[in-house]
Amino acid sequence: MKKFICGSAVVLSLCSTMAHAQSSVTLYGIIDAGLTYFSNLNGHGTIVAQDGSVQANRWGVRGTEDLGDGRSVVFVLENGFNLYSGSMVQSGVIFSRQAFLGLSDRQLGTITLGKQYDFFWDDLTQFSMGQKAGQYSWHPGDFDHLAGTLHINNAIKYATPTYAGFSAGGLYATPSQSVSAGTGRVFSVGARYSNGPVNLGTAYTNTHDLGLNAPSQAGTTLFVDLPAGPVMANTVSSFGIGGSYLLGSALTRVLLTDTHFVVGNNSGSMPTIEANEVVTLSPATSIMAGYWFSKLGAQHWQNATLMLDYALSKRTDVYTTASYLWTSGGAAPVFLGGGSSPVFENGMYSGTGSSACAVRVGLRTYF
Repeated sequence: MKKFICGSAVVLSLCSTMAHAQSSVTLYGIIDAGLTYFSNLNGHGTIVAQDGSVQANRWGVRGTEDLGDGRSVVFVLENGFNLYSGSMVQSGVIFSRQAFLGLSDRQLGTITLGKQYDFFWDDLTQFSMGQKAGQYSWHPGDFDHLAGTLHINNAIKYATPTYAGFSAGGLYATPSQSVSAGTGRVFSVGARYSNGPVNLGTAYTNTHDLGLNAPSQAGTTLFVDLPAGPVMANTVSSFGIGGSYLLGSALTRVLLTDTHFVVGNNSGSMPTIEANEVVTLSPATSIMAGYWFSKLGAQHWQNATLMLDYALSKRTDVYTTASYLWTSGGAAPVFLGGGSSPVFENGMYSGTGSSACAVRVGLRTYF
């Protein structure tokens, strides 16, 4: 009888271990808090308590279920939140960042359905200085989606397995019921290659019926005959290519994106070129410096950013960033998420000063 009980206990223990190995659900998140000094926030120097500036605050759950023969079910549910107020980033939307379910096959790839990112986020963000320094170093308005502000509803996404360092994928999304809920039809493709110290990526995204608030996003009305407020873009299409090379403790990254806007009878392109360097000074300390230049017609933006990061542990770090933004040709010096409300006359910036600086000190932890 004792042998039977012991044997049963061993079998149950093995079954429990196998079930645990085959399926998993993980809670994860990022919390980022700090203070930012803006030298020119609507014409005034201001210190602001801001959270999620280097990385947006989020919590989520991801899970897998092993179906055998190299196949599995995968899902991600992820929400953004405001630390200082405790509120959700998007009121009434519990999973504002990602919400998808799919099937993965080791040989055939992965297909997912739900709210997802495009391939700029997947294949090009890794080359931008915003990936390291965050909000104040992204390209104007994040119109090229590197910061992940484009959350695509109703998306079907496919990604290949990685073959000899190469992978690719495509996404298609049907229109959302309203602009506030997402976008119109979206098409996106991307590819990347990784081989030792070399990483390369490229992506293209075409979005129809996309709501933009260009004055507060990027300090521009886009075109002189557009209002200084929200507009509906017929299409916003972006192409990008980037790469990085790791030599010892220094990571060199370059990136080129070009975004084309069609708003009513207006059309134009915003090319941006960027270069940045990340140097690991010690296991706990890294420094990054970078620069980008962007233009739309006569409007020009330039951004130089410096970041120093120190790890207190494997999950927590303290950092400081400084970003300097120059504008000309009628554009206002507006940082993404900086809270500016610039004044325009006939599509030209009529506020105070053509430059601004954002200096931040913050604390970040992962869980």
